[in-house]
Amino acid sequence: MSIWTFVTLFAAAYILLLARSAWKQGEMRQFLWSLLAFGVLAALLALVIGVYALLFET
Repeated sequence: MSIWTFVTLFAAAYILLLARSAWKQGEMRQFLWSLLAFGVLAALLALVIGVYALLFET
């Protein structure tokens, strides 16, 4: 297994623990909105990096 597999598993476990905590505190809706916002920002960053790589490939 590569290091990225462990990083992915750790991140997934952390998100699940955060979701469990939000559920217990009655803040699931806020957690989901935050998760969506993070996903959108991550997608935008990936898009910018992808466009940069296409424009300036060597």
